[in-house]
Amino acid sequence: MIEPYLIESVLSSLFDFLKKKIIISPADRAKFDFIIKNDDGKKIGIEVKGQNVTLNTLKNIDSALKEHKDINEFYLITPEEPDPLGENKAKVVLKNSKVKIHWLSINQFIQKQNLGIELSKDLRHALLDLQIAAVTSKFEDYGKKNIGSNLGLTDLNAHLRKNLENVKEGKIEKSSLLFGLRRQFPYAIIAELEKDPEKLAAKLGFGIKYDDAIIILTDIKSFSSLVAVSDPDELNDLMSKYYINARELVFKYGGILDKFIGDAVLGIFNYPIKRKDSYTNATKFCSELILMGESILNEFQRKLDQKILTGTRVGIATGPIYALNIGTDEYEVTFIGDKINLAARLEKNCDVNGILISNKFYYKLAENDFEFLEKFSPKEKEIDPKDAKGQIEPIRAWQIARVEMEKIIGP
Repeated sequence: MIEPYLIESVLSSLFDFLKKKIIISPADRAKFDFIIKNDDGKKIGIEVKGQNVTLNTLKNIDSALKEHKDINEFYLITPEEPDPLGENKAKVVLKNSKVKIHWLSINQFIQKQNLGIELSKDLRHALLDLQIAAVTSKFEDYGKKNIGSNLGLTDLNAHLRKNLENVKEGKIEKSSLLFGLRRQFPYAIIAELEKDPEKLAAKLGFGIKYDDAIIILTDIKSFSSLVAVSDPDELNDLMSKYYINARELVFKYGGILDKFIGDAVLGIFNYPIKRKDSYTNATKFCSELILMGESILNEFQRKLDQKILTGTRVGIATGPIYALNIGTDEYEVTFIGDKINLAARLEKNCDVNGILISNKFYYKLAENDFEFLEKFSPKEKEIDPKDAKGQIEPIRAWQIARVEMEKIIGP
């Protein structure tokens, strides 16, 4: 059976390469896997599910469509076509919806995009081939001088078909170094690394101290309590949305995704390329992640009997780290260093739906973008050593409150 996350991952790569206009506001993320805006302004909602769609899932879709009044069309995508029983169930639950609704297999949906591509019967293999073609095409697109130009849809489709044939013929391999990095690195950074692949290991600095990294650790408060009172299918949907959106936000702001640790996200910014705007972008990432988490968690809690105090806590530190390669056939980058521990202590002492930044990060942000820092009002906070495991002296930090998040993200 094909897992929904694989389909979501393939569609995310495909939409990105085809330059689909994806709406990604925090409120939208809580209700649909994707919302695409067509050139004519019409919005299409897309939700990916496993084959056995439950009655409760259909009711949630119906509720989301009623709340999101400007959706013109909706696609429910599953690995295979729905059986007659599932179709009848959907017709009953969604009969009063004013939105045009389609329930399609992933193969049917791909064909409907007019790409000239039909997935083979070996669906898992075909989906992976399609994702490799989309990702490597995106790398090539970033590597060209005409980045930002409006390539026609026909050109993009032809480019994708050509790369898909190259994948099938073994000219682009799944174990490609750059393809492996796409799970952790945004396209723009990979394109920079691709310019001199012979020196890739040196650029990533394995085993060498790397100064001025930005370390971000996030956590969902009372997550274990949410797990204890949740329906497993609902919890799986929640975390699927959270992981996919968190990864996209890390990449949106130019960060590296080290790993997910349960409900926690460990992201690294200002690595392997140092940029002046990394401090600003890291702060914006944290703010948007908090708003995204708030929307998803509020939507999730709406269906629970218990009211659980939850939300996102974020710690940011900056300083030296060490990058390590823990991969075998492909590079897989992870990080170690005392500043990661500091970020963890900051997160634990952070207000819910807030950001607690180290004193050093505060002054680095002021040095690189003082005008941005003036938009919001961090409050100085001292953390007692007994509340920060492994620390001997008090920690100087700055708390950013929930009310500042929209100011940070900006219009």
